[in-house]
Amino acid sequence: MVAGGNGQGSTTEKLNSPWGIYVDNTSGIYIVDQGNHRVQYWPSGASVATTVAGTTGSVGPWSYQFSSPTSIMLDPYGYIYVLDTGNARVQKWFPGDPYGITILSATMSSPMGMSLDFSGNLFIADTSYHRVLSFPLSCPSPTTTTTQPPTISQSQICSTGIWNQTFTVTAGITSSLGATTTLLNYPADIGFDGFSNMYVADRANHRIQLFRSGQTVGTTVAGTTGTAGGTYAQLSSPYGITVTQNGTMFIMDTNNYRVLRWQLGDPMGYIVAGGNGAGGAFTQIGTSYCLFVDNQYNVYISENSNHRVTVWYNQNKTAGALVAGGNGLGSSAERLNYPWGLYVDSNQTVYIADASNHRVQRWLSGSSTGTTVAGTTSSAGSWSYQLNTPTAVTLDPYGFIYVLDYGNSRVQKWFPGDSYGKTVISVTMGSPLGMEIDLSANIVIADTNSHRILSFALLCPGTTTTTSPPPTVTTIPLCSPATVIPLAAPIHFRYLILDSSL
Repeated sequence: MVAGGNGQGSTTEKLNSPWGIYVDNTSGIYIVDQGNHRVQYWPSGASVATTVAGTTGSVGPWSYQFSSPTSIMLDPYGYIYVLDTGNARVQKWFPGDPYGITILSATMSSPMGMSLDFSGNLFIADTSYHRVLSFPLSCPSPTTTTTQPPTISQSQICSTGIWNQTFTVTAGITSSLGATTTLLNYPADIGFDGFSNMYVADRANHRIQLFRSGQTVGTTVAGTTGTAGGTYAQLSSPYGITVTQNGTMFIMDTNNYRVLRWQLGDPMGYIVAGGNGAGGAFTQIGTSYCLFVDNQYNVYISENSNHRVTVWYNQNKTAGALVAGGNGLGSSAERLNYPWGLYVDSNQTVYIADASNHRVQRWLSGSSTGTTVAGTTSSAGSWSYQLNTPTAVTLDPYGFIYVLDYGNSRVQKWFPGDSYGKTVISVTMGSPLGMEIDLSANIVIADTNSHRILSFALLCPGTTTTTSPPPTVTTIPLCSPATVIPLAAPIHFRYLILDSSL
């Protein structure tokens, strides 16, 4: 036995009506698992397989799907070629990629067999048309590509830093919603790549808009403008986004209860968290608005409706693990109340904007309880020790916490454990939801209900020179037998008044 043998099924140790096979030089087997519409790779001696092409149990014509595939080949570069019988096409995949590329699509009827000749021409047995087809190999000249400029380093926030209260609208038009390249529709979050390009989660347009550095005209790089959907090429109310330096997007696809990883330039993404409907099982996520991705591509999700934070490790995309909360709604140290924004530091300490408790909780890695580091539990207000429904949180290199105080239209700066914060931004905004510090250390805010993105420039004034106060006067101590001498008579004062009329 080299593969399967555990009955019909779709789990990693089972097959469903397997068809074509290919054996590599390590005795690993590529199997066209026809009834599961996928290709499985079974290493020599293994008891389970890995899906390297197709999507288990998902039949269809999208580039991430097959429909009853029958034949398979590999080329010397490791690419897989699959005869996708039900779609009358041949798909080319690199093992583990989220989707394939159609290299051949023709009118065929139930094609079953496929092979290459010594000249690299592709032959297909077009079964129900009782014929064999040949498709010649073509080798066009390679395309010349332009080398990307080097990425930009993150500017440090100066110790005297303040932010200009006169903001710049960097995307969208104030109070004008729309679906054109210059308009936004309830944007909820922003992210930046290593070239200072800005990505906007344009929530009600069900898309991600890319604004190149310095430009106010956007390009749709994920989703379909104005159309919500659940395919890998569609989004439905994306609330959150994180972007890596090279333009890999991690999108909180809120109404699809999943996180998609989507490389800039690709026609679709693939699921790295959730995707199994709304729920409280660790294979599911609840209604969620924010995420954080660490430098190992582990995805942290603030599950608003489940009152918890989970992490979906890069090596395990089938289930998440509990990080914080998960004990039901509440305000005690082990509970959260509709959490929103997230920040994770290099020690895996998680900072959570615990929105309906009006506080920020710090949750050490492995801890079962959190500590309040900003705001006052269950006390909403506008005083400096209070927050009102905070929705975003981030940290600077000095350990200061920056909180987007949604209900007060301001940004508060706290040192962890201080009893109050300092207002660094306070302007008229319409329900701001997302906040990011860009590569120039400007604070950028998604001013959601105003359909715009605001940027507040960092200013670094010099150290203020202070005048030294005069020395204090030394108090002369009383002698031990000192007494107060009473006055024998009242004191009379005489005044000399000059009359200028004289």
